[in-house]
Amino acid sequence: MASTDNPVRITEICQVTPSFDSPESATEFSLPLTFFDNFWIKFHPVERIFFYELTDSTPAFFNSVILPKLKQSLSLSLLHFLPLAGKLTWPPHAAKPFIHYAPHNAVSLTVAESDADFHRLSVRILEAVESHPYIPELPVYDSTAETISIQITLFPSQGF
Repeated sequence: MASTDNPVRITEICQVTPSFDSPESATEFSLPLTFFDNFWIKFHPVERIFFYELTDSTPAFFNSVILPKLKQSLSLSLLHFLPLAGKLTWPPHAAKPFIHYAPHNAVSLTVAESDADFHRLSVRILEAVESHPYIPELPVYDSTAETISIQITLFPSQGF
């Protein structure tokens, strides 16, 4: 039976904005959802977990070398996918929801650390309850929701 103890320690929660080196990131816009988006919006969001083995990943090395590069890469990538930094919005007067992007919108990034067995988690099919600690919360409010949230969990000397 799976343990219900939370094996994850949150070390940082930050907001990553698209790189502001481009005029596109300074432009506010709205993006309507497609027919297929409207169909799937009623369901729970998709949750994906990717594992990257890195056996020499001490917390100090990870936090000083890898994590800043991941944040910078995310910021640069968001510049090309601005709707991901936006918010899913459904105002009371609107017939359908849409994605609204405004300058300085950001993606929530949770950084965590875990002493769990990386190899067991990454090679076996798990019960859903075992993977929940590695999935970030997706903030949802009355009329808005984040479009994406990301969690990076370090497994020291194993991977992330």
